Order: sequence, then C-alpha cells, then structure tokens
Amino acid sequence: MPRLLLALLVSSANQFAPETTSCKPCHERIVATFLQTAHLATSAEATARSIKGRFSAGYNVLRTSSPGVSFKMDERTGVFYQTGVDSAQGRSTTRRIDLVVGSGRRGQSYLYWNGGLLFELPVSYLTGPRQWINSPGYSDGEIDFGRLIVPRCLECHSTTFPLQTERGAVRYSRRYRLGISCEKCHGEGREHIRYQASHPAETRGAFILNPARFSRDRRVDSCALCHSGEREPRRPTFSYRPGERLDDYFVHESDVAVPVPDVHGDQVGLLRRSKCFRASRDMSCSTCHDVHRPERDIASFAEKCLGCHQTDGHPMAAEIAGRMMTSCIDCHMPTRKSNAIQINTPGKQGALYFRSHEIGIYPRVAARVLQSTEQKQNR
Repeated sequence: MPRLLLALLVSSANQFAPETTSCKPCHERIVATFLQTAHLATSAEATARSIKGRFSAGYNVLRTSSPGVSFKMDERTGVFYQTGVDSAQGRSTTRRIDLVVGSGRRGQSYLYWNGGLLFELPVSYLTGPRQWINSPGYSDGEIDFGRLIVPRCLECHSTTFPLQTERGAVRYSRRYRLGISCEKCHGEGREHIRYQASHPAETRGAFILNPARFSRDRRVDSCALCHSGEREPRRPTFSYRPGERLDDYFVHESDVAVPVPDVHGDQVGLLRRSKCFRASRDMSCSTCHDVHRPERDIASFAEKCLGCHQTDGHPMAAEIAGRMMTSCIDCHMPTRKSNAIQINTPGKQGALYFRSHEIGIYPRVAARVLQSTEQKQNR
C-alpha cells in the first residue's frame, strides 16, 4: 500500500490526529519545523506538557482584592483543576481544565466543558513573569465561571470546531481539531493525498490550495481571517475557505470606523497603513513571514527589509553604522501597548506590548535605540 494512502487511513482512524500526520511523508522538513510553531500550539488538550502554569505549592494560588476570595490551581493524578474559594462565605467552586488556548509564548487561558458548551476558566497564566492572573473578561475578586466561548474565538484558535444540534439545542461537536494546522491555509487534503498516492511523479500539487499562487489580496485575506481585529460576520463561522474574498464573509471595516488598529489581533490593519505595503503591488504577510517555521529572531527580519532598501541611502547611515544590518525592526516596527488585552491583577491593571505592523519612521524610537546601543558600547 502506498505510504501516502496508509498515512491517510491512519489519520482517519483517529479523528483527533492533526493532518500533519498525512502531510509528513512528502513534506517532512516543513512538518518538522511547523510542529514547533505557535500557530500549531494555539490550542491543545490540557496535559502536563501543554499547560505552562505552575501547580506546585506556593505558586498555585491567585489572591484577589476581595477579602477571603482566591483561586487555587491543582493537579490530581494527571488532571488539572481551578477552584474558586470564598472563605468568608464558606463556599467553593471547582472546574476541570479541559482545553488550553494560547501557545504559551506570552500566556495561556483555559477552557472547560459543560453541557456540550465551552466556558473560559477565570484564571489565566502569564509565561514571562510566571504569574497567574484574572482571565480576560473576568472582574477581580469575583468567583465566576460563566464566560461562554463563542465560535468566532475557536475559529482563530483551532482548525475545525463543528457545531451540532441536540434536541433543539446547539452544542459543540467533539469532532474538533485543535491548533492551526495545514488545512487552515491549504484546504481539505484528502483528495490531494489520494491523487498524489497514485500519481507520485506529479509535483504541482493537485486538489490542494497553495496560497503562494493566490493574488496579493487573497494571500493577505488568509491571514486577515484572524489578524484583522473584530469584524461583524456575514456568514457562519468556519465557512471561509482560503483563496476566497474575506469581505464576502465579514463586514468591511473602513479606516474611519477603525482609525487606529490595535497591535494585538489587527496586524493586517496596521500593515495596510504602511507605506511599504501601499507602494508595493505584491507585498503581503508572507513577504516577511514563513508560517511553516518558528520566527523569533528579530535581527533576521532585517534581511527582508534589505531586499528592497539600500543601506547607503539611509539618512542616518553614519550614526547607525553596523546596527543598520540588524535593527530595522526595532526602529521601524516598535512595540506598542495593546488596548485590546488588559492584564487584570489584584490592585492594578496592566497591558501587554506587541510589535506594531505599521512600518514607518519613528524618530523618538530610533533615538532610544541608538542611545541604548551607545550605552552598551560604553560599558
């Protein structure tokens, strides 16, 4: 039996196996690096490996601003729980952690099943400071486990998450696929695998979508599905297919309606404001990003900039010197505070900072970068 067809049958036998199992025989290198990406890890079953939060004594309690109200995170024989405790009222509520949302690079939130629906647990985890915090949408000091997870949230944190009707009530199906996997960008691959198994010499890739062959606008739309902020839907969740026009699925947001896109979740809106994007006929997200591999080295992105921009034409070439080969991103795509995500902890509210995708000239930022460089050199 051809190995491609065998891989398909194995994957079909396990409805929860990612289709990367089927893609690996022909795309081994791509799959190997993709398995390390935040996209694939953006949701997962709750296990000791997927959960980043600390459950050891002394690190597993979130105290709140309300006297006697706290949350405790426990692990019992490989199963994880959150418990809200109100010692003043003598009551507590415990829910199991069933799913993890977020790759854990910045942080994670957690979901639990109840009656065929998913709800957000009240405590999330910030990976950097290794700190438990109140989950987005929850108020500090309240024991509340009732924040319903709507399908649009799952559309950007999973590959598929079907709805089903049981006795007239809409519920989530358990036939879901977590993480953002191959199918999200390339479309359903079963027919492609069957065809390639019987036509191994075919290299163009039949019955599969290749975003590299899309027009610039359609390439951007594939990313904008989850990276263009909140938009009013026109069609059901999970109905969009790569290569189609996103404005047919969501109400178009004008620049007037969203004057300043947020750095978290609306990277496409910011990119479209950039002179680099407006002056190019072909620039898209994939000009700089390769979704098949983890990308954490900011300096390496400078190579993308230097593909279009000549260093000898930079007005501050003398001052920047060698940093011009590595610091394009720090100066021209600075980090900015997100107003979409608020960090709610007892006694204060904070924010997360994300890299802005509005490529531009920021004199104050550039001055700080140069000053920081000089200080390091003088130490």
